[in-house]
Amino acid sequence: MDKSWMNLRDRLSDEYAIGVQTFLKVAKNHVDQNGKTRCPCKHCQNAFWKSIYDIETHLYKYGIATTYQRWIFHGEKVSVDYNERINMSGTNRLDHHETFTVNDDVDDDDEMIELLSDVCGPIPNRDATSETTNGRQRTHIKLD
Repeated sequence: MDKSWMNLRDRLSDEYAIGVQTFLKVAKNHVDQNGKTRCPCKHCQNAFWKSIYDIETHLYKYGIATTYQRWIFHGEKVSVDYNERINMSGTNRLDHHETFTVNDDVDDDDEMIELLSDVCGPIPNRDATSETTNGRQRTHIKLD
């Protein structure tokens, strides 16, 4: 897939617009249950989840993060080649090649929270809000 458009400075060019539309077609297939996916613009850097409409706006306003060459958060498979050397009375070489897809599944988040709870104790749910009053942090938990 041609990603040369990502390096264009003219975000009003036809080539950039075609690239954005190509990316959005891919991204639409990787939205969560709320219709959102990670925004790869230079401002969000895949750290924030946005709607396809907001992502399109951000890509024209801020441009795409040029370091996001493999769209791993939007379904592109990642190939990893690595060599591991083990020194035990000589050098053994193990060659590996793996392909995997990054999956931002909410169930994984729940699993991680459960694991952290086992280690650290109860963790407030996602509906918890926090505020600082007189220099003290307070967490308010919404009970179901």
